[in-house]
Amino acid sequence: MFADKLFVVVANNFFTIISLTIVTYVIQFYINYFNRKSKLPGPLPVPILGNLHQIGNDFPLAAESFRQKYGDLYEFYMGSTRHVVISRADLAEKVWGPLSIKNTKFIMRNAYSEGVDELGLGTRGMVLNRDIESWSFNRKFLVQSTSSPSFLREAIKLTSKVNEEVFKYWRIMEKVGMPISIPDWMDVIGIDVVVTTATGKRMSSTAELFNKLNVNEQKSEIKGMWNNGIKFAEAIFTYNESMAFMMLLSPFIRRNFPGFKSINQKYLDNKTWINDQLEKMISERRKEIENTPLDQPLEPSILTILLTTNTERDLEKISVGKNDQPLANDQLSSILREVFTGGLDTTSNTISYVIYFIAKYRDIYLKIRDEVLKVYGTLDNPNIVLESFEKLKYMDAVIQESIRSFPTISVISRAATEDVDFDGFTIEADTTVYTNLKALSNNPKYFTDPEKFNPDRFLNDKGSMVKYSFLPFGNGVRMCPGRAWAMVQMKTFLIKLVSTFDIELVDKNAEVKYKYATVNRPVDINLHIKARKD
Repeated sequence: MFADKLFVVVANNFFTIISLTIVTYVIQFYINYFNRKSKLPGPLPVPILGNLHQIGNDFPLAAESFRQKYGDLYEFYMGSTRHVVISRADLAEKVWGPLSIKNTKFIMRNAYSEGVDELGLGTRGMVLNRDIESWSFNRKFLVQSTSSPSFLREAIKLTSKVNEEVFKYWRIMEKVGMPISIPDWMDVIGIDVVVTTATGKRMSSTAELFNKLNVNEQKSEIKGMWNNGIKFAEAIFTYNESMAFMMLLSPFIRRNFPGFKSINQKYLDNKTWINDQLEKMISERRKEIENTPLDQPLEPSILTILLTTNTERDLEKISVGKNDQPLANDQLSSILREVFTGGLDTTSNTISYVIYFIAKYRDIYLKIRDEVLKVYGTLDNPNIVLESFEKLKYMDAVIQESIRSFPTISVISRAATEDVDFDGFTIEADTTVYTNLKALSNNPKYFTDPEKFNPDRFLNDKGSMVKYSFLPFGNGVRMCPGRAWAMVQMKTFLIKLVSTFDIELVDKNAEVKYKYATVNRPVDINLHIKARKD
């Protein structure tokens, strides 16, 4: 009896202590919340979760919902961490305007995040790297290597070759009336182009996809040097998806809450698998270079340039500050990984949206075709050269209008290195500030009839466009370093597409659909294709 009574007393006291602890935590949470120095409008957070329960799995949708309720400058919380969202051009100028590291207060992409470090991004690579010296080196390398005319010319040749192979598959599919799933095909085209360009070793993801479709039991005979191309692509997409999850959610929630815990582990296991693949790529190429005589030229792939940087075989003579030594393996892996993560998801998704719009509006499709005919003099296997791209003004306008209408990255972050004033509110140092790019580019104050897909606005009205209302590749010191390469890939594909096929949406009334996974990944863009009719 005594033991039973003692157990009851202890149990009651235990639950009382737990209850008081929880109540104390909740009270302290709201005391801190309501006593914070600079109070912005925004949804009321709850302890531990913050506003996670209101955001769900579609951050851009939640950001727009909050904007409509709280305005163009508001805050939200993930756990106990404050985040700020802006949706006005004058505020965007404060974040994106300065062009030099010394002048900008927003050199960082995000506030410190333990999850970013767990992904190996906090002091490596470029996208989320907070080590400015390391970031500067990586950025210079990527800009210099992916923007040189020689690299872009090779990229055109490789992209054209991959496109021609894909179109052979599409002609077979056309004969049996099989629709084309554009997101699936853009993913594998992207992986073949980017990985092959980056490593010098041919991927065959497009062949893998065609074989998987089993069209009349026909199979591609193309074999790549790297196996499991589609699996690698999916791993890269999963890695990109993990960035928002790891950056926004607190370690406590990720590691302890049912559901989140398993997702957290999946993302960490995926990171490990990608790192293993990168190490294999690097090791194989390093051996090939070591076995190549010094007087024999090397193929100038990105990986080759990485491995020879600051060595006697340096192809590009790249060094920044103290970084004048050959790159260590972790540097090699981080840069190569970001070539894939940055070069795959954004470009393949953007071209998918472009195709959606030009399939929906046939007059625009035909205008692109007319421009291609005018520039190249023929639609029968036009000779695509780098110098001709600047003449494709209308095509460029169509790409820009697609990005404006539905950006692949609709909400993007930067972090303050010191306190900044926004409309009289103080944004403390190391606060992540998100710019709602979609809200900016679809605001009727900045764009006439923003709901209309009108490429002409980038031909006729570009001079009157409000500064910082449209940031397709970002701006300032962290502008996308691979933008030239991305445009080459997209324009090369579009030239080949309009020269070869007529296209239409399977569902002509289909609206843009997407799945949010750090970027807006398109879904259900399906086309009927037919051979071009003159």
